[in-house]
Amino acid sequence: MKDAAFFSLKEWGVPDFCQLVLMTTPSHFDKRKDVLRKLVLAMRRATGIVHQQPDLAREYYYQHVNKEDASETQQAVIDATFTATLPAFPNDNMMSTEYYEHLMGWLVETDQVDGKAGEE
Repeated sequence: MKDAAFFSLKEWGVPDFCQLVLMTTPSHFDKRKDVLRKLVLAMRRATGIVHQQPDLAREYYYQHVNKEDASETQQAVIDATFTATLPAFPNDNMMSTEYYEHLMGWLVETDQVDGKAGEE
């Protein structure tokens, strides 16, 4: 696999913990450590806004999906989606190293990622 990709864990029978998992190779991490750190901090800040200022988060979401220009039915779906999704955002994105080691093993086993990626 050469390009970044998204896949739903549920499609593969893996429970979805409402987490966004970022993966990279050790060499890419070393080269881009500062950028990746900024990304993770921005994600934490965004999650904080979702929990601490849900009305602001709702406003950002509505702008992103262009709610104003949506039909009445689409607006109802947009409202319902935000309301249902808001409580699912985790307060803490930390999970055990063991979880990620098992996840990575499964990803290699199911050919979702190249098990030799990053080996030099």
